Amino acid sequence: MYAILLGLFLLLYFIAAVISSSQSLAVSAILTERFLPPQIYNPDLENLITDGFGERVHPVTGEPSFHTGIDIGVPTGTPVSSSQDGVVTSVIYPKATDPDALNTGGINVAIESTDEEMPGTTRYQHLSNALVGPGQSVKKGQIIGLSGNTGRSTGPHLHFEYLPDGKEATDPSPYVLFMSKITDMASEAAFNAVGDVNFSEMNGYDFKTNPLLYISHAYIETVAPSFNESGTLYTRDMNSGTVLGSGTGGGYEGSGGPVITVPTTVGVLHHPFFIQWAPYAMDSEKRTGIKASVTLAQMALESNWGRVDICNNVFGIKANSSWKGPVCYSGTNEEDSTGTHHVNAAFRAYPNYTASFDDHALFLIQNPRYTVTRSKKNPFEWANELQRATYATDGQYANKLKTLMMNDNLVSLDQDRGIDPETGEPWKDVPYDGYIPLPPTAPSTPTPPSKPEAPVKVNTSESITIMFGIEQLYGTYGRQVHRTQIKKPKPPTNGAGTSTTGSGGTSGVGSGTGSEDDSTEEQISYTNLTDPYTGKPVINLENYKNVIPFYSGELEAPRIFVKDLPDAIAVTLESSSADDLHVAHVDFVKGQY
Repeated sequence: MYAILLGLFLLLYFIAAVISSSQSLAVSAILTERFLPPQIYNPDLENLITDGFGERVHPVTGEPSFHTGIDIGVPTGTPVSSSQDGVVTSVIYPKATDPDALNTGGINVAIESTDEEMPGTTRYQHLSNALVGPGQSVKKGQIIGLSGNTGRSTGPHLHFEYLPDGKEATDPSPYVLFMSKITDMASEAAFNAVGDVNFSEMNGYDFKTNPLLYISHAYIETVAPSFNESGTLYTRDMNSGTVLGSGTGGGYEGSGGPVITVPTTVGVLHHPFFIQWAPYAMDSEKRTGIKASVTLAQMALESNWGRVDICNNVFGIKANSSWKGPVCYSGTNEEDSTGTHHVNAAFRAYPNYTASFDDHALFLIQNPRYTVTRSKKNPFEWANELQRATYATDGQYANKLKTLMMNDNLVSLDQDRGIDPETGEPWKDVPYDGYIPLPPTAPSTPTPPSKPEAPVKVNTSESITIMFGIEQLYGTYGRQVHRTQIKKPKPPTNGAGTSTTGSGGTSGVGSGTGSEDDSTEEQISYTNLTDPYTGKPVINLENYKNVIPFYSGELEAPRIFVKDLPDAIAVTLESSSADDLHVAHVDFVKGQY
């Protein structure tokens, strides 16, 4: 009954207030939360359509043709979002070597719906970049690319198609024009509220976007849940969609980021990085007793998944005055009560990763600071004690390690296979007690606030709620690696202390060998890969595959991450009459993200 009344009210509102052109769809318009417009950054979608669905004269060839979608005129770089929940079936980057590259839909993405009630495929063409990979699950409203002018195109625009049966296109206008009237109003309010959300930007990376707003949920047929003022922040890999970590708002006193929440369920060993290095960590545990799960989690965290190896040092161990071996120097981040600081420090240098594994174990065994750590049998307590012993200055080091251990079930690689021998049960996480408690207004778990809700007043008007998320993409482009051996006077050993987590730096200085007067060092530099087709640096793995043949030598694939805060803003629209749809109230999350 609610849906019928709401549909009637919205239809009346639409007819009375927003029908303004020949493209009006008062009779055939469809309004459903299951299908969203493909962009929210430019209002008045009806007037943005530069070429409609159906018979036309082709703007390039001048010949009669059938247009299988609608062209939406938006500036290059406009965030494009998925209209439906679904799975990415293809991400296509035309190859520069293809003679027909300019006669295609350009960079494009196709998504097959997973909604049983609205099956089909949506296509998004002429993009400037794709922000997803094949096989990735996406949610309606999720940003999947940036609009552009690639392929056979006469100007910047988005070509949008909908194939309900996956084979034959139908006019998507009835599905998006009606809904866009609603999302335009909600989006305007959400854009105004973005500044009220304490969303800190990721800086210091080769590639980064501005914080981007997107629709995370729409509640029209269904009732919106109570708004949660404590948001949950996720970090995921852009190309695979894999969630790498999550946390709630607030923050450790010395930390600029969210508190990391350790997963409560164990995942499955799947990450290629862990699979590659598991035999080394397991062998090290047999010889030294240092748990393989802890070793692998530290290696991933300290080396940024193997992307930052300061002279083959993948555990971030610094070279203090007690270290007599070769050293190298690199920038790193340190945290204290005043914040995060970038410093240059001396690090131990090794001939290979195996030597780094061995010295990591020796470092933990010989250093009396880790006596308590080594006494623990529970791998999660190992992580806690490593932070307590200040292996790293990162205020959330323990929870980051434990998140990695849980997500890939690294404890199953330990000699005890992750089982407490005394109870026969899997090891349980022991929360680290070194955090300063969060204030009551920012609970540390993503649950609704416990404070009593205000008495519910009877609402005689109809209402809908549109939820918005905020995300930022950041990381390193695909690049070519250049290694050069240089001679220089041996620098004084002025670094001391222990490491922080891998800082994600893009260059380092290699191992030092030689006499007291000079040393030979490996200097590493990088050149960003450029796609000959677009002339732009490479961020998508599908694009990287096309570009590889144009380069030789050592190459690195792009590594792009998404900092994502879904349901950060809620906009509620209400109406007490057919021609009075308005923003009733706007809510946004509290805390630091």
